[in-house]
Amino acid sequence: MTTVFIAGSIAISKLHHLVKERIQKIIDGRLDVVVGDAGGADTSIQQCLTELGAASVTVYCSGDRPRNNIGRWPVKNIYPKAAPGSRAFYTAKDVEMSRASDYGLMIWDCKSTGTLSNVIELINQQKKSVVFVNKRQEFVTVSDGRSLETLLSFMSDHARMKADEKVGLNSKISSLAQSAFLLDDDQNRKPSVTPEATPDAGHDDQQAANMKLRMALIQAIEAHVKAQGWTQAEAARMLGVTQPRMSDLIRHKASVFGLDSLVNMVEAAGLQIEVRVAA
Repeated sequence: MTTVFIAGSIAISKLHHLVKERIQKIIDGRLDVVVGDAGGADTSIQQCLTELGAASVTVYCSGDRPRNNIGRWPVKNIYPKAAPGSRAFYTAKDVEMSRASDYGLMIWDCKSTGTLSNVIELINQQKKSVVFVNKRQEFVTVSDGRSLETLLSFMSDHARMKADEKVGLNSKISSLAQSAFLLDDDQNRKPSVTPEATPDAGHDDQQAANMKLRMALIQAIEAHVKAQGWTQAEAARMLGVTQPRMSDLIRHKASVFGLDSLVNMVEAAGLQIEVRVAA
């Protein structure tokens, strides 16, 4: 049976309706779910699972008793060697959930190092995560170092610095990059579950097509800015955006732009968009 690890940032106390819809698909697909016992997102996920009538759920906890088990589901107790109450004590259960699952569904606030650590742990085990970026209200599929960098582009410089101080984020990214050279990504990968059963069925193709369109618009805007000889500050003023936003465009950070905002920038530049659809 396919198992989904559902988790999220402790700062998130209310699930977006898109996340609830994705959880509903997991339940409809008769997939097993593992979830933690913390407050914040864990408790909200448990509440959602209860309301949707999920039956195949296991709550993981570090120590003898879970802090939260709203649905009174079976409990998997993890007994870490770390001191009770420490960060390592509580994150031990997350590592075990990543091992017990086939992929993850994560809800992220663009700050939480716990959620990032779960995503990275799943990558290390050749498993993918579907991450709901709360402030952007969109899903990002993360399966390797490159897609992780796309996810990290949503973080502020300050949040990324704090994440590095707290969990050694940069070191973990470097380790992933090194692993990409040493391991054949296609070998050793677990057989994927059927597309119909996964919570992101069809989403990867849609995301890829969306990203292709965004990159095409970004490259057109960038070419126009260079042709005009504008500085970033001048380009930002002419296109009606902030200078940091213009910097993101020049660096091709497509993941931080929506199609609507890019179309508006194209129009502000006086360019025209031609659409061609092929079978």
